Amino acid sequence: MTKPNDIFSTILASTVHDMKNSLGMMLDALDSILSETPKTKTNPQYGIVQYESSRVNSSLMQLLAIYKIENNQLPFNPAYHSVYDFLEEQIMIHEPLLTAKGFSYSLDVEEEAEAAFDDVLISMVVSNIVGNAIRYAHSKILVSAEITDTLCITICDDGPGYPAPMLELVGDYMLGINQSTGSTGLGLFFAHQVANLHAHGGKTGCIDLKNGGPLGGGIFQIKIP
Repeated sequence: MTKPNDIFSTILASTVHDMKNSLGMMLDALDSILSETPKTKTNPQYGIVQYESSRVNSSLMQLLAIYKIENNQLPFNPAYHSVYDFLEEQIMIHEPLLTAKGFSYSLDVEEEAEAAFDDVLISMVVSNIVGNAIRYAHSKILVSAEITDTLCITICDDGPGYPAPMLELVGDYMLGINQSTGSTGLGLFFAHQVANLHAHGGKTGCIDLKNGGPLGGGIFQIKIP
């Protein structure tokens, strides 16, 4: 017999999927309409509208992916990729918002660096974290990567940094829900789940949060063996 919780989860997943598709069509239509006006993309509001719409779409995609992870239905396809090209693409996705806010950004990755990972899942993680970094930073973003026995992708900003309670969660990221601030903990929980899917040589991927670093703000790291 199907349990009530299972029925609810299935309905929720189906609804999220439908909402994601509808929002995707709305984003395409909005971009098409805005592109017809030459001055639109130089208007700071364009970047903000694009970012906020994409953020909702990203949250829906993460919810659907989490459902599939819990039900062992999520495709997992690690392969070797150029780390530089991959991260450059993630930054370019946010270029309208970076331009709108007058932010500077830099990418510190060796151009020949390659690593194996699921680019679809990691792109969702990195894009979400970069978007949040832009949201809370003052004016600077740094994305870097280093390969030793693991691939370590680091995203830094010059904002106020992660609040102490969030730094203390250590994996229990859904406990970061805070209705007063609008924080759901979804992005970090999803990043944690995606990192855990990446395992090699007896090691499992993980994420790490801290403050300080080269820009003095928040530091997010995802480590993939």
